[in-house]
Amino acid sequence: MTVPVRPADRTWLHMDRPNNLMHIHGLLRFDQVPDWQVVEAVIGERLIARFPVFSRRAAQVDGTWVWEDDPDFALANHVRRVTLPGNGAADAQDYISARFSQPFDRSRPLWEVDFVEEVEDAEGAPGGAMLLARFHHGLADGIRLVQVLLSMLDPLETGSAAAPAAVGRSSGGGGPTALAGSVARHVTTGTVDFVSGVGSALTRAPAWAGQVNPRHLPGIVATGPTDVVDAVTGVASEDNRLANTWRSVGRLALSGRTTPTIWQGTPGVEKRVAWVSGLRLEDVRRVGRAHGVTVNDVLLAGVSLGITEYLAARDALDSDLVQWLIPVSLKPIDTELPKDLGNHFALVMLPMPLGITNRHHLLRELHSRMNRIKNSAEPAVLYGVQRAIAETPPAVSVPITNYVANKSVGILTNVPGPRVPMALAGVEVAGILGWVPTSGDQPLGLCIFTFNGKVSIGIAADAALVPDPDDLAQHIDLAVRHLAGLHHPGTAKG
Repeated sequence: MTVPVRPADRTWLHMDRPNNLMHIHGLLRFDQVPDWQVVEAVIGERLIARFPVFSRRAAQVDGTWVWEDDPDFALANHVRRVTLPGNGAADAQDYISARFSQPFDRSRPLWEVDFVEEVEDAEGAPGGAMLLARFHHGLADGIRLVQVLLSMLDPLETGSAAAPAAVGRSSGGGGPTALAGSVARHVTTGTVDFVSGVGSALTRAPAWAGQVNPRHLPGIVATGPTDVVDAVTGVASEDNRLANTWRSVGRLALSGRTTPTIWQGTPGVEKRVAWVSGLRLEDVRRVGRAHGVTVNDVLLAGVSLGITEYLAARDALDSDLVQWLIPVSLKPIDTELPKDLGNHFALVMLPMPLGITNRHHLLRELHSRMNRIKNSAEPAVLYGVQRAIAETPPAVSVPITNYVANKSVGILTNVPGPRVPMALAGVEVAGILGWVPTSGDQPLGLCIFTFNGKVSIGIAADAALVPDPDDLAQHIDLAVRHLAGLHHPGTAKG
């Protein structure tokens, strides 16, 4: 049987490069070893039987890309038991890092699961295990692949709290079309608010001009186009959809390559992973409540502070921001995943401030920036652009996609997982980590994941451009704990 590959999925199939593969990675950690035969049965029942794409390969038939049944499909080609040379955390990290550089066999379905036994548990004692799942982005977006991974698990507690919080925009069933309609309904009020804000700014202009230090005029005149966009649209309120949409799309269109810093360059083939784990979600929530911001704002502030300290320690804090691409799901998490999975997301740009050491100011600034993104039609607009690009030949779509990717340092995503303990094959999951792919010349990717009251951050880095992601992990770990006023550390691995 053959099924056409949707344009939104086909783009990612063409984006593979030897030095940046379009692979999404997820890791389940266990303090005890699940039964191998039961794990195999769960994968066969809950992945292969439920989602046909896991037994199909990507192929061209008469010039058209399709998913076709693999005539030689065998679970053994995709699921394997692995024993490492040693059982320490460093051995596990080396193994995971090496897998990031290994492409899939294109003659088979584009996924693999490695079941690694006899690795250290969360306390450093031998006898644990981990399950590393690798999926090609062409199969589905990160949110849906997280759901696929979680579909193999069983909650150890019942009730509504077992499900992860909704991810993605509530579109009222209309998807991107409904989002676009929502923008239209807000154009009139948005324009009034925007014009009113400009008028207010002009009224204050003489007083403002009198306060400008003449020595600062060259800097003001030489301000970049994105700064002009921010200044013009910044006079509108944070919930003004029209101004925020122009602000977001204008920044994406006018910004140049990612801010030059020590990690800029052409990525190599070798990758390196690190992670932060063991951060308590309630501590993060407490900080958010105290400052009137969200959990996501607090975690982004921790990343900002961590990067600031990382760069400052290398005398390389040469900019006041770093730009990230953030995936926004255009379909909220469904109770039952569609069988065809697929990609249903848009990428939006977040200019993350650096160098702000006052935690309240940093939290409020990030809260404001995220509010403007949330109260805009940027995801719907950019989804339309992505669809248009996807319809073009690879010779056109790949360079354009790389051009957009190179405006950022990488992908940063925050995924809420189950709120209660989960088990695979009857063995409780001790922790979950995720890593996002990088494209173009991006050197870095961060995946924030919450599970059972804990927060983890998976860091994927180019080994040549960011050779010490473990140090970055430690800086981020310390930054989040300092934000929360904590004295007990999380676990930064590298």
